[in-house]
Amino acid sequence: MAKTVRMLSSHISHMPLHYTFSRSGIPEKYGFSLEVDIVNVEVPGRPYRGFKDRVPALLAGEYEFLSGLHHETYVCRARGEKRLVYLAQTQNRWDDRLVASPKIKTVKELEGKKVIVCSLRAPCVIGNLKHVLRLAGIDVETVEFHEAHEVGGVNGRLAVEAVANGKFDAAHVDIPFDLQAKKKGLNALDLPEVPVIHNTTICTTTTFAENNKELTINFLKALIETIHFFKTKKEETVDIIYENLRDKLHLGGRDEAEHLQTEWAKLLTEKPYPHPLAVWNVYDLDVGHDPKVNFIGPFEVWDTHLLRMIDDSGFIDQLYAN
Repeated sequence: MAKTVRMLSSHISHMPLHYTFSRSGIPEKYGFSLEVDIVNVEVPGRPYRGFKDRVPALLAGEYEFLSGLHHETYVCRARGEKRLVYLAQTQNRWDDRLVASPKIKTVKELEGKKVIVCSLRAPCVIGNLKHVLRLAGIDVETVEFHEAHEVGGVNGRLAVEAVANGKFDAAHVDIPFDLQAKKKGLNALDLPEVPVIHNTTICTTTTFAENNKELTINFLKALIETIHFFKTKKEETVDIIYENLRDKLHLGGRDEAEHLQTEWAKLLTEKPYPHPLAVWNVYDLDVGHDPKVNFIGPFEVWDTHLLRMIDDSGFIDQLYAN
């Protein structure tokens, strides 16, 4: 009987990959089934988890893996909790989108405007957004940022509707809400590309990885094969995304699931190593300027030796050989 591996996803925006991971049949090839809970999403029969539950739940062994947790690992290590470790990084580029009213054509025109953001507290959200806007030449101090809860929650559909109704000038959204916005006549603004640790970062504990080396290697192999599946089996992936996220994300049609697959297929890395500039950018957002934490180096929380072992075996090259 296949072992059940439990993973906690830090945000529902990670789930295009993780539903594909858990529903594709790939984990079973490696001797386990994958069960994924989502932070801040209520699912009948599953425990509800908030953001603050992530670290305690992982350390307590309630989950074997965690998707996300981009800053807390450094804080925990600075406080003496050294078990948290990143094993792989599936994306190395910031992929959030900005959509704006039809009268706004360029990012520069956001100065002095009201922008709705899904979170004003998470450095990997508002920090990355401000960083990208600065790179685009914007004085972010002139932008009026508002929390998504002002329109009833963090669902991108509500943010898009708030812009379409003229309550805000622009909205920060995940894919595929940029497509929803375009269908309502809004503009998707061009943003600079920025390398950053984002979305589906694979985190576990050193205790689990050391005591369950074979399972950890099989998990990583299944993840790598899922990325290959996602990139090369478009229709099957779109079916999984649409079936599992249609209601949760309030998708407006199958075209939005296709948009998710297309854009994520570009972002997912065949070999899920962290890019050094991506690590530095996420570190610099919330750790590098804090003397209570910045004595921890950017790569102290990373351990890719199992990924390297898989890579050196030729496993990844063989997947993409044809």
